[in-house]
Amino acid sequence: MAKAKKGKKTSMKKAKPARAGRAAGKAKKAAPSTGSAVAAAANKRIATLEAENRRLHAEVSELRARLAERPAPAPAPGAGQAALEL
Repeated sequence: MAKAKKGKKTSMKKAKPARAGRAAGKAKKAAPSTGSAVAAAANKRIATLEAENRRLHAEVSELRARLAERPAPAPAPGAGQAALEL
């Protein structure tokens, strides 16, 4: 069997360039999203719900006004009688 050659021992290693990984063909990963799309969707949903809430409040106040305009219904016959005591 042949003996393996021993290489030179060096005390200092070569510094790799900062972009060596990308230069070797690795793709750069996209930065994580800041969440602006999620925030925009949430704001849109909030605006929709607030608009619906205003519409419903207006509808309730309109129905209350109509109810107040109606004359009071006549009491049913016998409704004013006191209950019999046993």
